[in-house]
Amino acid sequence: LSRGHRVVIGDANPRLIGTLRNLQKKPDDVVRILAALATDYADAANQREDFYTRRAHLNKLDPEALEASALFLFMLRAGFNGLWRENGKGECNTPYGDPKPGKDLVRADELRAIAALLKRAEIRLGDFEATSADIGAGCALLADPRYVDRSAFVGYSRRGFTLKDRLRLTAWLRALDKRGVRWTLTDVATPESMAAHGLWNVDILTVRRSVAANGTREPAKEAIVRNFWATKEQAA
Repeated sequence: LSRGHRVVIGDANPRLIGTLRNLQKKPDDVVRILAALATDYADAANQREDFYTRRAHLNKLDPEALEASALFLFMLRAGFNGLWRENGKGECNTPYGDPKPGKDLVRADELRAIAALLKRAEIRLGDFEATSADIGAGCALLADPRYVDRSAFVGYSRRGFTLKDRLRLTAWLRALDKRGVRWTLTDVATPESMAAHGLWNVDILTVRRSVAANGTREPAKEAIVRNFWATKEQAA
């Protein structure tokens, strides 16, 4: 974005896409509403109860509404370990996180910096195939699919990401190869994912994730998959 290239952002979660679009078009309004939510929360006699009341209200709102975007961000900041989680009905069921007193639940400067980057982006709601249908030679793509691994958190949206989706993703990546698209994909490193990505260049990294289903945040194995060689690798 900072280099002036055309950028397309796609995701299947309507609340995330609604939030990105509102940050893109009306960042000051999102910050203002979120700041009011944070103030009311700080003054609440029972913050846990306040959190769950706001979560129930969020689930009734249009994902494109400004208030929904502010509440989406509030859930991430006040919820458990920064998780976003949905049930089978597509309703947020992120548990209360009991944030430390005085924690900045707004981070206005950060949101405005993100909004400035989003100004030149086209933001699309949909499945990975639909949101990248017009990609072609000369384009670069970064894919960060949801995990299939049952030991990892996968309840990001109502539909989830199944083994069938994994096979469809692999076929889609092969199609991008034929189109001349350079792509990079991140995934959890499991025997199943490594078997799916064995056609391409895979680097395994040990990472410490800032968002976790438990408080330990133990190091995990992450796969960085590419369909191209870096310049130094080619020279070697």
